[in-house]
Amino acid sequence: RDGRPCDDAPATAEALDHGLHLLRCLGPDERPAPLPPPTDRGGYILFTSGSTGWPKGVLLSHENVAHYALWAAREFGLTPDDRIGSQAALTFDLTTFDLFSAAAAGACTVLMPDPLRVFPRDVVAWLTEQRVTAFMAVPSLYHAMLQQGGVADAPPATLRIAAFGGEPFAPELLERYLRLFDGVPFYNLYGPTETNACTYYRVPADWTAGRELPIGRGIGGVHVDVLDDEGRPTDGEGEIHIAGPVVFQGYLRGGAPEDPTVTAVFRDGVARRAYASGDLGRMRPDGQVLLRGRRDHQVKRRGHRIDLMDVEHAVLELEQVGTAAVVAKEGPRGPDGSRTVEIWAYAQTDATEHEVLAALRGVLPKRMLPDRVVPLTTLPTTTSGKVDRRALSGTAGPAHPEDVTV
Repeated sequence: RDGRPCDDAPATAEALDHGLHLLRCLGPDERPAPLPPPTDRGGYILFTSGSTGWPKGVLLSHENVAHYALWAAREFGLTPDDRIGSQAALTFDLTTFDLFSAAAAGACTVLMPDPLRVFPRDVVAWLTEQRVTAFMAVPSLYHAMLQQGGVADAPPATLRIAAFGGEPFAPELLERYLRLFDGVPFYNLYGPTETNACTYYRVPADWTAGRELPIGRGIGGVHVDVLDDEGRPTDGEGEIHIAGPVVFQGYLRGGAPEDPTVTAVFRDGVARRAYASGDLGRMRPDGQVLLRGRRDHQVKRRGHRIDLMDVEHAVLELEQVGTAAVVAKEGPRGPDGSRTVEIWAYAQTDATEHEVLAALRGVLPKRMLPDRVVPLTTLPTTTSGKVDRRALSGTAGPAHPEDVTV
């Protein structure tokens, strides 16, 4: 907004006062000479929020994006007959599949009109009219399609691949989609901006809301492991580390890229250049990784350490709740003068705060119950379509839930 990200983009502008000369024109039967791919050179930069409050420029190479794009084209069996529905903004890395996997397979990318991103009630009709065969979106959009788009009445007939990522998928909602889109495989893709999608899990057709939903295992050539605080592989909860050809080049902060990666020894005994994601996970015996939230989503309240994602998962499990987000806010000062921590749950629901809290008391211990539940018609989202937790964290506490407008 103030031009700061542009400080890290080495861009120049020059005015041309004359036309360009045509150097050579290929005939209809000629093919251009192949160029060697500049694998280690910067391919694109995405800005993501950082702990300082200023966006960080994440530099990914041609190899980073090509490795994922080619893998996805193979895994999903894309062909020139496919039509990929592209709904994400170019500032969101979901579009690397929409654009580059499609190009790798010779498929068609169909761009969603901007108004549909804001008012998604016509998304399902658009998918049908455009004969979309593969679609990737955040769970928030899938929920909107169910609530406003009439997908339950008329699922897109041509769709053969559905994928999601970027945020948790409400279990009851996913189970419902598996029934509605009978025979259409659903893929759970995981990956921070620094690696793009690096793991995948094909959700079984008979999956139900009571079962675990892993983020899966590394895509081809990518190694993913869970390490403890000492940097050792653990079968318990630890930090997810990612290594392989998808790991980014570094952060841009005005000079040469800063490489924050570490050298980590995975459970196969091999030391690798790895990105410590900040996400907490657990490795199952079958090699599938379970996502357990983030380190920075943990708070200490009344002497108890609480993971906000555990609270959010419980809220999402409630039948009367669509999407939801749980955030921490500063509470009033305690007897010793220190600030207390309050847990606020924002839920897309027609139920009242009292009804949601009553339902949560049956599934959460008292120490984990939210201090407030704010029912909303819709939750704020970022340009990438994810729930905007930063906006919710900054929302002033209302006297009544109805006072909140988003």
